[in-house]
Amino acid sequence: MASENTNNRLQEQLRRRVPLPRTFRALRHRDYRLWWFGQMVSLSGTWVQLVAQNWLVYRLTGSAAMLGIVNFVAVVPALPIGLWAGSLADRFDKRRLVLLAQATMFVQAAVLAVLTLTDLVQVWHVILLAFIMGSAHALDVPARQSFVVELVGKEDLTNAIALNSTIFNVARTAGPAVAGLLVVTVGEGLAFTVNAATFLPVIGALLLMRTSSVRREPKSPPHRQIARGFRYAGRNPLVWVIISLVGVSAFFVMPYAILLPVFTKEVFGGDADVYGYLMTFIGGGALVGALTVASLGRRSPRGLLLTLANVAFALVVLSFTFVRTFWLAAAIMAASGFCFVMQNSLANTLIQLNVPDWLRGRIMSIYFLVFMGAMRLGALQAGYVARYVDAQAALFIGASGSLLWAGLVAWRFRKLRHIK
Repeated sequence: MASENTNNRLQEQLRRRVPLPRTFRALRHRDYRLWWFGQMVSLSGTWVQLVAQNWLVYRLTGSAAMLGIVNFVAVVPALPIGLWAGSLADRFDKRRLVLLAQATMFVQAAVLAVLTLTDLVQVWHVILLAFIMGSAHALDVPARQSFVVELVGKEDLTNAIALNSTIFNVARTAGPAVAGLLVVTVGEGLAFTVNAATFLPVIGALLLMRTSSVRREPKSPPHRQIARGFRYAGRNPLVWVIISLVGVSAFFVMPYAILLPVFTKEVFGGDADVYGYLMTFIGGGALVGALTVASLGRRSPRGLLLTLANVAFALVVLSFTFVRTFWLAAAIMAASGFCFVMQNSLANTLIQLNVPDWLRGRIMSIYFLVFMGAMRLGALQAGYVARYVDAQAALFIGASGSLLWAGLVAWRFRKLRHIK
């Protein structure tokens, strides 16, 4: 105990001695620095694999439908494993759970690389390995998200979550570009090899960490633990309201990214290059949004900013349905990326700050399942509306529905606006 107190004092002295700008203050924490830099490398590799995998599937089959199947298989494990993983995160050492998931993803990438480099790969190999990757990801997310607060403490949680968003958006920009270069010059096999190698820094970071989470939840059957998480979320107005804001937005507004190729071709008369430019503007706006959240002070009105970002996201996408010029569309896409990250980073933070430690894993698993499920189902409904009516109508109806719910919450649940 004495050595632990001495270590804590030394870390506190180091933080005072090495001041960091407010935007990067979570990096004062040694274990979070290890995690952040490891994740920066690993996430870039993940985007490399996603792009190379899609190209490989299309090369093997020539089927757009098979592309959809492979990507769908990757999210199938989310519901059964994700909820169970949330209960595991509340019972066991989160660092070890994340380490297990990352090691599994490393093995998956390595196997895919070997199969591709030796020309033995078949599409069923890719489907099976995509399912394994999805299972590992479902195990990883609740533990990883609820682990951040143990790395930085509640005072720097907003900053840490926003810095995580910066990593994601930098990786989303750099990863596909690197993947395209690798696939064209050396083939998919070496792209998968690069991804496997990028897991090593994050695995090393996890092994070097000193932080270990303590099991707090009494042992009980998994279904009871999961049910306890749902009961808490249902009885806590703040939790279910925030989750509903994110869920409704994902279902009604997020499909704009899925329908963007339709707008590119039919509205702006462009091709793949125009689509790529618009996606770049979304990523740039998202990166600015993440850095903005990271720069917020500890007393910033997070609840008010979440409310405004949720309303603004719907309004921005609603306005996109009336645009007919590329540069105005590009500006709106940048604004959409900014609002999306503001909304989701702040929602993530407020939920984690307002749930007990022993339930955080399960609540975060519910949060991400609602978000991912709503986004997938939203893409499905928007696709059908676009098919039988048109893309503008699909986005207009969806954004209007989200705006209605955002306005209702802002009016009826005023408590959210006053939470810091």
